[in-house]
Amino acid sequence: GNGALTVGYKVYTALLTQGGTGSPVATVLENTLGGTVVWSRSSTGIYLGTLSSVFVTNKTGVLPINSGNFDVDAVANCRRIDANSVRVSTYIPSTGTNTDSVLSSSLIEIRVYN
Repeated sequence: GNGALTVGYKVYTALLTQGGTGSPVATVLENTLGGTVVWSRSSTGIYLGTLSSVFVTNKTGVLPINSGNFDVDAVANCRRIDANSVRVSTYIPSTGTNTDSVLSSSLIEIRVYN
């Protein structure tokens, strides 16, 4: 063989950075989904990654973002919304309020299994 690793899923891995009221900016490390994930800011601390008809029901997983990259005491939650989008929310647990400017080269991985 050619030494290539075969995995049972397509993957999107990126570093997300978000500031102020801007949309998250992704530095894409790997993308085998077959299209570009477009990131937008829905509201304070709520961000959507959109790619039409890719995030298949019962076959899509979004791995947690490593909170070790955060400059503030914040948490990020990630989940699939529907076939077209995944959501990242950032908030401060002590107050329970959503907040912007948390993501700083924060790794996200989305897997869509075969």
